[in-house]
Parts: sequence; C-alpha cells; structure tokens
Amino acid sequence: MRKKLWMTFGPILVACGVFLFILFGPSAIFGSVSNKSIQNAATSMSENVVGGEALQRAAMDQNYMPIFGSSELSRIDPFHPSVMANKYATSYTPFLIGRPGTQSLYHYLDINMLSDKLKGKKVVFILSPQWFQPKGVDNAHFGATFSPIQAYTFALQEGKDTSARRFAARRLLSYKVVQNDSTLTKMLENIATPGPNKPHDSFLTRTAAEVEYRILVRKDELESKFVTGSKEHLVKKGVRTLPKNLNFEELDKMAASLGEKSTGDNPFHVKQKYFDKKIAPIIDKLQDSRKNLSYANSPEYDDLQLVMDAFKQAGADVLFVNPPVNGEWLRFIGMSQDGLNDYYKKTEEQVKRNGFRYVSLEKYQDSPYYLEDPIHLSWRGWVQIDAAIADFNKQPIPTSYPKTPRDFYYHKGQLPKGLKKDLETKN
Repeated sequence: MRKKLWMTFGPILVACGVFLFILFGPSAIFGSVSNKSIQNAATSMSENVVGGEALQRAAMDQNYMPIFGSSELSRIDPFHPSVMANKYATSYTPFLIGRPGTQSLYHYLDINMLSDKLKGKKVVFILSPQWFQPKGVDNAHFGATFSPIQAYTFALQEGKDTSARRFAARRLLSYKVVQNDSTLTKMLENIATPGPNKPHDSFLTRTAAEVEYRILVRKDELESKFVTGSKEHLVKKGVRTLPKNLNFEELDKMAASLGEKSTGDNPFHVKQKYFDKKIAPIIDKLQDSRKNLSYANSPEYDDLQLVMDAFKQAGADVLFVNPPVNGEWLRFIGMSQDGLNDYYKKTEEQVKRNGFRYVSLEKYQDSPYYLEDPIHLSWRGWVQIDAAIADFNKQPIPTSYPKTPRDFYYHKGQLPKGLKKDLETKN
C-alpha cells in the first residue's frame, strides 16, 4: 500500500521539493554575477538590467556611479559621461539606469531597491522637462517600463507605513499594469490603508507576495547571466576621437564642431537625419501645435519628492541636472516660455530645499549643439554635464538632509475608481 502511495504521490512530492529549493535555496546555486556582465550592463539600458536587481546591486558594490535618467542616456557620442570616464581614467565609471519612458515614479522604486547600497555614494540624476506633463506619466509609458521585482521589493519592505510610503502605494495603484497583478494590488492596498484594519489578510497576502517575489528573483538571477544591448563598442569608438589631456574648453569646441557637421542646414540645429525623417514630413502640422503646453503643474513634482526622500533615506550624495530645451523648437511649436520658466524655478527650489546639489543648463536654450533633437542631450550638452560631474566628485559628502514635512503627502494619491477604497479622506 505504501509503495503504491509513493509511486502515486512520490514524484509530486519530489517535484514540489525541487521547486521549493530552487525558489528559496541560496542564490549561490545560480552563480554570482561576473565582472564582465556588470561591465556590459553599465551601458546596456536593457530591460533586464534597468528593471532588474542582481546586476544593479552587484555594480553598486563596485566603483560604479549610477546615473539615473531616461532616453537621453542612450545617446552615446564622444562626450557622453561613459566615454569620458573611460578615456580619462576618472574615479568613477557610470552605470546607466534609464530607458525611454522612465520617470520619477519608476526611479523611486529602483532607488528604494538599491537603498542599502547607496549610502555615501555619488549619484547623478538627470531630469527631463517633458516628464512634467499636466497628467504625469501615463499608463502606456509606465506600463512599458514597470519592474515587478522592484515593485514587490517595495511592497514587502517591513517597517512603519509613513505618509510617503502610503502615497507611493496609491500612485502605483493608479496604473493598470499594477492593477492587473492581484497579489501586488492587495499588498499595496494594505500599505495605502492607514491604521491596523487592513482590507486584506496580512499573513496570507504577504505569503503569496513572498512566493511571487522569489520567482522574480530567480528569473532575474538567470537573466543577469545574459546581458544584451551593451554599448561598449560606441564607448570605445568615442574614446579614440578624444584628445589625450582633459580640457573642457577644448572639448566644447570639438563638440560644437561635431554638432555643426551633424545638423546640416535645418532651422532647429538638430541632427539632419532626425529633421528629414521626423519633422520635415509633418512640419506644417507641428507649427504652433503646443500653445497650451506648460510644465508648471504636474503630479511629477510629487513623484520627484518621492525620489528625493528615497535618496535621503539611503544617504546618497546626489547631483540633480536640468538639461536645456531647444529654444528654436520651443518657439516653433508655440509653447509658453513662462510655462517652461516655472518648471525650472520649481524644480530648482525643490531640489535645493531638500539639500541636494543642482546644476541647470537652461541658459543654453538658444545656444546650438547642446541637443541632437528637440529634447535629447548631445555634444556640448554632455560636455557641460561632464564638467559638472567632475566638480561634483570633488565635493564632500553631506552628513544629513532636511526632513520632508510630515504632512507633505497628506490628501494626495487618491485610489483609482474600482479599487477597494477611496482612502483620501482617511489620511
């Protein structure tokens, strides 16, 4: 009888045991992340790198400086920080964290995941004015860049649910990609609910989330062995064009010359290929098309505060960089200069009020060759940022940061319709 039972259920029990061992066994069974994988990941910006955990955490244990941003980071020309660090043997090597569509809320989860690795570490965070749309990051862009492993890391962290943490949970719950994950949704609803009475059983919900998280961890560990999209070849190509000795004035002249050769005779001083393909075919439709656009008011300012609070919690030393926009393009599409000026003023005040270092390139709005298209940094823009990073690395690391007012996040982050509760009035 026992033999028959074993023949029937034994294989199932063995399979379950193997599955549990794979999920909860030591990470060492998959091997550590190699230095070569980290090197390739530093310029990859691929989904499994930017949305993963193993490669980023391994890089933070080494002499890599995280640079957070979005699509501009992929524009690797000879003056890109990754090229400069390789050529001039700086004290740091950039690790690029960003993809098209990554904005403050996404980066908040990433910074939160890396929190224990960032203490006393130099970090660069490149803002983008276009993030600060009136409605903030939309479902499509957030869904395209969403990282489940980073979201589960946030949801499973123990400790007091502060107003900032509740606000972050509510922001996440407003996106469809999160709502589609029932376990994550329940975890976040519990976080978003003040007080001891939670809408879901805490033990059962957390147990389910732990299993989901372990599956994601194992998947990430496997994917960390296969890094695609490395731009090391572009870095090496750029290194060969730079002068032997570092001189930012000379580099600015070189950048202006390269920019001039690349932009042709189009009226916006953008790459000629970009103008011919993206602008010229619809140029009549684009003129005065954004008269009502302003970056003065946006949920992104609250998401940016989450980012800064995460950096403060981690104890990182951060330089926030504000790039310019293309002034010729701005006037062509009819965007209000006041709406842009308000953005620069508000972000500068917010960054400085939180005690972080700040540099803005807004004064170069009407200077050519700082951007390769209407919004993406290149050439002279990178040279300015390189110089700012070089100066930043000489500065002492702050020992403390101003605290965010306790009531900053109160009455913000209403749960979307259709979810368990509207918690706004209970905060």
